[in-house]
Amino acid sequence: MTEQVLAIDTYRLEELATCSGLLAFPLESMKELINEYGKYVLRSQAESDESIRQIIPYVVFREERCFLLMKRTRKQGEARLHEKYSIGVGGHINPEDGPSPWSAFVNGMEREISEEVDAEVSELEYLGVLNDLSTPVSRVHLGMVYIADTVFCGFNEKDKFEGSMESLETLREYREKMETWSQIVLEKLK
Repeated sequence: MTEQVLAIDTYRLEELATCSGLLAFPLESMKELINEYGKYVLRSQAESDESIRQIIPYVVFREERCFLLMKRTRKQGEARLHEKYSIGVGGHINPEDGPSPWSAFVNGMEREISEEVDAEVSELEYLGVLNDLSTPVSRVHLGMVYIADTVFCGFNEKDKFEGSMESLETLREYREKMETWSQIVLEKLK
């Protein structure tokens, strides 16, 4: 894996170091941290090095009172998440996404959305930082969670994802089959 991904040294996130969950950390503070300390590292190194955290956009799609529930197939890249359910779309940010770390994050989030789903986004709202210390895969990632008001038309990567728009009640029925990030975000959805 020669892919380079946006990351930040874990010690730079001292305010988040011992807190777990979806945290109300100010967007401007995250923007400053990413612009000042964001760097690109080899993904192969970052996936197992807890001294750095990969910065990942995590976008929850909402259409009226329903939310996107998707299942990751075995053709999706991250083997540790195969066959798990998710309510968030996102992925790694690369150097070619933008000239500065923050612009790369914003452009990379838009790229990830357009790669994975066919949707018309009318509004994008920042919810907070997802800091999950419970699993090896989550301890090397830091999510920036957004909710997108949208018209969902389907998946662009039909071989990697399957799913549909579902009510909160239905999402809760899938909770135990979800990746941990989705479980955490689900608790905050109203």
